[in-house]
Amino acid sequence: MATIKYNVSKDIPLTHTADVIVIGGGPGGLGAAVMAARAGAKTLLVERYSCLGGMASFGEVHPFMCNHKDGVCMDKPVYVDWAKQMKVYIADSNPKSKLESEEVGHIDRMISKDVVMLAAEDICLEAGVELLYHHSFADVIIEDGKIDSVVLFSKSGYTAAKAKMYIDCSGDADLAARAGCEFEQGGPSGHCQPMTLCFKLSHVDRQKATRGDATKLYLEAKKRGEIDCPREDVLCFDWFDEDVIHFNTTRVIHKSGTDGKQLSEAEIEARRQIRQFLKFFREKVPGYENAEIHSIAHHIGIRETRRVKGCAYLTRKDYENRTKFDDAIARVNYPIDIHNPDGTGTELVHIGRHEWYEIPYGCIVAKDVDNLFIGGRPISVDHAIHSSMRVMPPACSVGQAAGMAASMAVASGKKPSELDGKEVRAKLVEAGAWLAAE
Repeated sequence: MATIKYNVSKDIPLTHTADVIVIGGGPGGLGAAVMAARAGAKTLLVERYSCLGGMASFGEVHPFMCNHKDGVCMDKPVYVDWAKQMKVYIADSNPKSKLESEEVGHIDRMISKDVVMLAAEDICLEAGVELLYHHSFADVIIEDGKIDSVVLFSKSGYTAAKAKMYIDCSGDADLAARAGCEFEQGGPSGHCQPMTLCFKLSHVDRQKATRGDATKLYLEAKKRGEIDCPREDVLCFDWFDEDVIHFNTTRVIHKSGTDGKQLSEAEIEARRQIRQFLKFFREKVPGYENAEIHSIAHHIGIRETRRVKGCAYLTRKDYENRTKFDDAIARVNYPIDIHNPDGTGTELVHIGRHEWYEIPYGCIVAKDVDNLFIGGRPISVDHAIHSSMRVMPPACSVGQAAGMAASMAVASGKKPSELDGKEVRAKLVEAGAWLAAE
C-alpha cells in the first residue's frame, strides 16, 4: 500500500478531566458510566454519535436477547433500570409496552431505537454522568505503562481528556488496540461473525405473512438466483405497529469492522441485499404485496471484532462446564450463537433455563495497561464465549462491573490488576447485581 508522510506535533487543549472516562455509549458504556457515577466517581462518557444506545439505536438491533434464569432477567441493576425507563415513553394503551414483571424488567422483547436513546440518557443524567457527544476517540497518550490521556476529535478539532481510570466500551476495543494491548480477532477460519444491517418493512398484512412461508420462498428465490445473501433463513420479528415487521436477515461476510474501507464496503453490500429483499417480498411473499421501507439502520450491526487479552480468559469449555467463579462479575445464560463467518448456517448451543456460566473479574482487566478496563463485548474470552456474552443485556452487566471496579480503583489508588475481584463482586451485589451465592 502506498503511503503519505503526515506528522502531527502540536499542543491541543485539555478540555475534560474526570476520575473515570468511558469511551463508547452503547449498552456496555451505559452500564459502565452509570455504575461508576453511582459509586461516586466523577465520570465522563464519550460518544462519537449524537446519542446513546450503540447498536440498539444506530444499529436498530431488535429485540433485546433474553439472558434469563427461569424466566427472570439476570442483568441487574443498570440494564433493568434502562428497560424500565423505556416504558416511560411508551403509551400504556399499547399492549406491547408492558413489562413482563418487575423482576424481569424486559419490555416484551421490543426495542424502539428512539426510546432506547432517551431512556439511556435519562439514567446517565440521573446518575450524574457527564455526557460528551459528537466526539470520536482518535488516539491515546501512554506514559509508563498507563494511559495519561485520550485524544478526541470533533468539530472543534483535536482535544484531550484525562482521567485516572479508563474503560474501553467502544465495542471494537479501539482504545485498547491503540494503547498496545494484545488482542484476538475472529474464529477458527480467521474471520469474525458476519455483519447484519437491520431494516423494517411497513404496510404488511400480518394475517397473511408467516416467517415459515417467507423462509421457504426465500430459499427457492436463492436457488433461482433472485437473491444473493448467505443467510439460511428469514429472521424477522413483530413490531409495535401492527403493519410493521423487523428484519435481522442480511448477512455480510469476510468484512472487518476494524477496517474503515471494508466497513464502508459492508454497508454498500448490505443495502444491495435490502433492495433485493424488498423486491422479493413484494413479488413473492403473501402479505407483503404493498410493503414499503419503514426504516433502515444508520450503522451496520457488528457482532464481533477484537477481543482483548486480559488477566483471565474464558473458553467454550467454561460454557460447557457452566463454570462458576468466586470473583464473578456477570452471569450468562444466553446460548453460543455463532453466525457462520464464512457463509451459510448458524451454530446454536443452548443451556437449561435454570443454568448459567460466570465471567470472572480478570476478563475485564487489560493485562498490558495499568489503568484500563474493558466493558461490553470485547473482553478476554474466546470466539465461542464471545458469541454468547456479546448480546446487549450481559454486555451492559459486563460494563457495569468495569464501572464499579474503576470507581474502586480510583478510591483505593490501586491498579485494576491489584483489586480483589471478590470485593468487586461484593460491591456489585450491594448495588443490586444478581451475583449473590445461590
